[in-house]
Amino acid sequence: MNVAVVGYGRMGREIELAAGERGHTVTARVDPTATAADYPTVHAAIDAGSIDRDTVVIDFALAAGLVDRVEACAAVGSSLVLGTTGWEAERDAVLAAGAAGGGLVWGSNFSVGANMFARIAAYAAGLAAGAGGYDPAVVELHHRGKQDSPSGTALMIAEEILAAGGEKNRVQPETLHRRIEPEELHVASARVGSVPGTHTVYFDSIADTVELTHRARSRHGFAVGAVQAGEWIRSTGGVRTVKEFFDYLFTGG
Repeated sequence: MNVAVVGYGRMGREIELAAGERGHTVTARVDPTATAADYPTVHAAIDAGSIDRDTVVIDFALAAGLVDRVEACAAVGSSLVLGTTGWEAERDAVLAAGAAGGGLVWGSNFSVGANMFARIAAYAAGLAAGAGGYDPAVVELHHRGKQDSPSGTALMIAEEILAAGGEKNRVQPETLHRRIEPEELHVASARVGSVPGTHTVYFDSIADTVELTHRARSRHGFAVGAVQAGEWIRSTGGVRTVKEFFDYLFTGG
């Protein structure tokens, strides 16, 4: 499989490594921040000269210019794995453009372990809702360079907890200067140092606390999952969510 990496920072380099480990070839490196000095090793934009319909594009670049990048992929029929976050305001345009191409799978977290953790947290939330008396919360830590807060993964986990039932019916992602309402699920964030990503779910009762944690040691797990998602979307086509991909991965299809 030929792979084009879009966003050639630390994550992009990790994707290149993971692609090579799985026997694929990185045929293009694209970064919107690239300058003339980076060319021809790194292209500044996706175009017919950098990708073709046999290329799977894996995009973890910043959200700025995303619609143009998705449209460029669609124009040549490339499949696309989209791990960029912060584009909710343009969702309709992005997904419409993706539908015109060779396939799009999108989500906030492609880490196999993090998605396994979200499902474990959802199961635990169902148990807690059934037992009663347990109050859930989500806390996440990330490196100080992260662009969004809370993380997309924390919000994904929070939605899984809400779907499990119980007293909570909405996410509260802000710092509170008041008492939290019983129906609010608090999602708290901190940005510090070089932490790749840590997510903890608490279920607290008068008697005890149940605590579940996923701690990423590096970006490699995210990269491997993204490459696996590229293999999958290349064969299935369509516009798919990362949840659909992990439904396939965890159940064997």
